[in-house]
Amino acid sequence: MPMVTPALRRAQAAPSSSSTNIAAASSSTATLGSQDLPPIPRIPFDRATLSRITAPVKKIVTEDDVERWKQSEAYSVYLLFLQRVCEASVGKPTRLPVSSPADDGAPLHKLIALLHQLDSWTDEIEPQSRPQRFGNLAFRDWGARLENRIDQIHADLLPSHIQPFTVELKAYLFDSFGSFTRIDYGSGHELAFFAWLGFLYRLGFFSSSPAGEEGTVADVEVEESLGLEVFPLYLHVVWRLQDRYGLEPAGSHGVWGLDDFQFLPYVIGAAQLRTQSTLRPAQAVTASSHSSILKDQLTGQKDPAALISTSLILPSTLLTPPDGQVTVPNLYLTSLLRIQTLKRGPFHEHSPLLHDIATTVPNWVKVYGGMVKMYRAECLSKKVVVQHFGFGGVGWVWSDAPVMATTSVGPAGGMGMALGGGRGNMGSMGVPTARVTGAGMGAACAAIRTDDGGYE
Repeated sequence: MPMVTPALRRAQAAPSSSSTNIAAASSSTATLGSQDLPPIPRIPFDRATLSRITAPVKKIVTEDDVERWKQSEAYSVYLLFLQRVCEASVGKPTRLPVSSPADDGAPLHKLIALLHQLDSWTDEIEPQSRPQRFGNLAFRDWGARLENRIDQIHADLLPSHIQPFTVELKAYLFDSFGSFTRIDYGSGHELAFFAWLGFLYRLGFFSSSPAGEEGTVADVEVEESLGLEVFPLYLHVVWRLQDRYGLEPAGSHGVWGLDDFQFLPYVIGAAQLRTQSTLRPAQAVTASSHSSILKDQLTGQKDPAALISTSLILPSTLLTPPDGQVTVPNLYLTSLLRIQTLKRGPFHEHSPLLHDIATTVPNWVKVYGGMVKMYRAECLSKKVVVQHFGFGGVGWVWSDAPVMATTSVGPAGGMGMALGGGRGNMGSMGVPTARVTGAGMGAACAAIRTDDGGYE
């Protein structure tokens, strides 16, 4: 496998070298448009590549393994893919596909139809009625159906030249919806789904270019659709699973986490809001609890589709200027609305980290940069999350290269302690349990408030 290129390393640090000064602005009106990023290495279809296809296996066991993962090409490419999707989503509203598209054979439409098919299973598989302590055992029936049909799912989805990669692809899709053993869901499952999308993207599944073409891929239109249509639809599927089967948050990080279940909606959502300053971070939290939205427009609905797709009319009293334009719907506000519909009590008590971000970070440029930093530190750099990630021979490949010395802040402090540094439930795929002290909470928000705009 090729070495990690300098371009990929730079992509981990910032969208572009020219954006740092803009992002560093402390003004509440600071904005930042979409930034150019390097293209992503494409997976070739030569005989040598096909011979390396193997079922993914877990490789991350020790903290040294975590460092090896962070220095690998797999890590660099995954993060670049995520940031490219975010940049393609900047300033654009969410477009939830509320129904399956016409069967025209278009790869994106086939993927959307697949997610609708998976969502229909949630209606078909009834929760068990007898009392259950942690989650509903019917979720295992949902998982058993997925396991039994996953090969056929990929046979129906993929063109013939990509089907040999099913051996690797199916492991990531299977892990995307939760643990059917523990009946829980966390950011590691979200990671698996995004890794599955990234794998398909690198295989040229969404592309019209010749099969097996070598080089790189950089299709902004596809990336936009993945961020604004496919991922929101995935979010709809997993939110319905969480609600219907009472899934536990993986890791049980509780009140001190960013969110009980998700992380990426806040990253993509902050990118969506980055070109405007009309709705500021503090007003977003206020809007999420405003009666004109929760009661009048959403009419008390908790339905994920309504939360994700409704083009809300925001109260002019929350906007600066009152007649300014806001990107709605967006995944950041949607996620806040989700919290408000499910939880009771003051927002600052049940979601203190999100509250602190809203009240101390002046603009969405910094919120986005800080969310990327926090995602790297609290998801991609935590063994409790990535120890469940599998590595195959082609898509996401493990590197046995020696761990190089690094100057980044480790688990002893700084961003490594962004949520208090707790180890949490070592059997989970979620953000670890964290008992945040004053210093821990300060470190979490310092990641977003930093004067460098939130990028490392």
